[in-house]
This record gives sequence, C-alpha cells and structure tokens, in this order.
Amino acid sequence: MGILVAGTVALDDVKTPFGKREKILGGSASHFSMAASFLAPVQIVSVIGNDFPKAHLDYLAAKKIDTSGIEVSEEKTFHWKGHYEYDMNVAHTDETILGVLTKFNPNLKEAQKNFPFLFLANIDPEIQMKVVNQMTNLSFVGLDSMNFWIESKQKSLWDVLKKADALFLNDAEIRELAQEASLIKAAKIVQKNGPKIVLVKKGEHGVLTVTKDFVFVAAAYPTEEVKDPTGAGDSFAGGFTSYLYSQYLQNKDNIYSMPVIKKAVIWGAAAASFCVEEFTTEGLEKTSIEQIKERCHDIHEFTSFEKH
Repeated sequence: MGILVAGTVALDDVKTPFGKREKILGGSASHFSMAASFLAPVQIVSVIGNDFPKAHLDYLAAKKIDTSGIEVSEEKTFHWKGHYEYDMNVAHTDETILGVLTKFNPNLKEAQKNFPFLFLANIDPEIQMKVVNQMTNLSFVGLDSMNFWIESKQKSLWDVLKKADALFLNDAEIRELAQEASLIKAAKIVQKNGPKIVLVKKGEHGVLTVTKDFVFVAAAYPTEEVKDPTGAGDSFAGGFTSYLYSQYLQNKDNIYSMPVIKKAVIWGAAAASFCVEEFTTEGLEKTSIEQIKERCHDIHEFTSFEKH
C-alpha cells in the first residue's frame, strides 16, 4: 500500500542570498512525499485552505503522490515566511500563519488505517498521536518534530515518541529534548523511551544514526550549488523511509538490520542533496532515480578508505 504521511502542505515565502520566492509549495508532507515517491507509493494526510493553488496539487499528483487525503478548509493555508543568510544551516522565521492547522483534526478513512508505513511529519504532537492511534496494521512509524513542540508540548511529544520506530531531529533539537550536550548520549536517552533508531540531522555535516546495536556516521553529499535548504530534513526522511519500505517488500523481518539502515541513510542523504539545489521541491522534480543512485555511490566513494 505504501507510506502514509501526516504533516503540513503549505505556502512558503523564502529568501536566500541566491533568490526570493513567494507562495511556493512548502510543508513537511510535501517535501517528504517528493523524496519518497521515487521508491514508494505515498498518500498525504493534511489540510489546506481555499487559497491553496490547484496547480500545487496537480504538481504533486504528477509525481504520483496521492492527495486524496488532503482536506480543504475555509481557513487560510498554513504559510511560513523565512529567510537564510550565508549560513544555510540556520533558518530565520519572519512570520508563521498557522491558519488551517489551528482546527486540524484528522479522521482517517478505513483504507488509510491499514497502511503498513506511517510517517508523522513535523506537526503538533497531539495531532501526531491522533493519527497513529487510528492505525491498525503498522510495521513502521517514523516521527519528526522541532524545537517549538519540544518547548511548548514536550509531554505530548514524549508520549507519541513511545509509538515511533525512528525519530528524526537535528542536533540542537535532540540536545534540547534530552537535556544533554553530547549527541551520542542525547540520542541514547531518547532511544530508551521508544524509537529503535534515532537519526540526528546535522545539515551539511551529515547524519548521526544511533541504534541499540550500533552507531553510524554518514557524510552529506558535498553539494556545490545550494540555493534553498528548506525541506532538506523532510527530504532526507522521505528518502530514508522509502528505502526502508522498498526493503520491507522484500523481507519484512530485515528492515532494522545494520546494512539496510546504513543504505537507507545514504539514500536519504543523496535525495536531500537534490532538494537544496533549487527552491521549493524543484530540485527533486528534476531528479531521476538513476541520479540518486549515482550520488549514493559517490557518498560511499567519498567516505570509504582502505583499512590500515
């Protein structure tokens, strides 16, 4: 059946040193789905307003992303306005218009409840819990969050974490959640509360993966042309989760093995590298599965060496 992703489908105003775009397609579910669609069928659970351009929905549908689970509300679409300076690892929020998200209460259809893979993208942890509690046939739950929810709804976040198999946070977020400066210690503290896998996103410095059995550090692809890093973390999660799903179809009992997780991390990193090369999801739109495979090979070549 594929992957069900619950998150935001939004409008973004983004300004970087390399350009400016207004009311472009944004949102955690949008970026996740674009990256995941190379390897898996994806359906989005979200909400938009009447002001959301139909062209954006058509754009997602053209990538064979199922948008039938997106509700339409009378409220305004969630709208994020932000900018980046030359340190592209830091997003500066200028304005956030929650709009439809203030009343979003997802009620899944029977078919949606039966998806084997669920990704809870960056939304209110109470909404994340409502979604996961409706699922009936789960084999994998991925979860993303951010500092806003860590600070405002930490108890709810810890509660939904217990339902997750994999957690995706950046380095500052994992430290804040665990109240621990060491990334390894912070990841292990969080892991004891539920997730089998903790993936710490470090932007251009790669990904730290911690499980109870091993630690894996992967480099980011050394992208020379970075125009807009918005959605890179969601794209990484989409790539990672879809690779796991592709292996699930072959052997359901093998998705948490070290080789599969390592390859999923590299696939996610390669997918994310295309996201940052253009504004919004245009980088992934122009990408082929063969190009992602090539960058996976390149990442391996960049980081491998002969033993002493």
